[in-house]
Amino acid sequence: MVQVDLLGLRRSGTVPVRGEIASDDDIWAGSELSLATAVQLSGSAAATATGGVVVRGSWRALLRYDCGRCLRELLLEFERPVTLHYHAAHDHSVAELDGDPDVRTVSAHETAIDLAEAIREEVVLEVPRYMVPAEGVDGSCGECGVPVRDYICNRAERHDAEVDVRWSPLAALGPN
Repeated sequence: MVQVDLLGLRRSGTVPVRGEIASDDDIWAGSELSLATAVQLSGSAAATATGGVVVRGSWRALLRYDCGRCLRELLLEFERPVTLHYHAAHDHSVAELDGDPDVRTVSAHETAIDLAEAIREEVVLEVPRYMVPAEGVDGSCGECGVPVRDYICNRAERHDAEVDVRWSPLAALGPN
């Protein structure tokens, strides 16, 4: 659970924010991410002059990917800065944006802000869906180390017997 204690924030003006969202939490349903560990958040929250809240910090996540070159499992860690703005519900400058999902508001009666949905949004937008590592200088996959020659299709090694006979008219048109 990742929350900002608004009662403590109103007393001191700033509070630390630390927490995590478990990798098997329902909030990740439909995101198509394969989290190896919980997503961790660390930072601080500060009150604004207009009654809003600004959360600054960073999130960290370890994700599981299948290498786009050799399909071996890769574990990659991502750490990104995050800044979340919560406007005061009574602030007239955001009143016209009421109902906009991109504008987060906080009312004077709330005692805590749950950051889980905002962090989910940040993670889903920041991490890549697929991982195709760059080729290393020695001719190997930059992440898993498998030599590129092991997964590049070599035309000379193809077996013509495996080609569907329905494609033979195309083969007659020229070299493949």
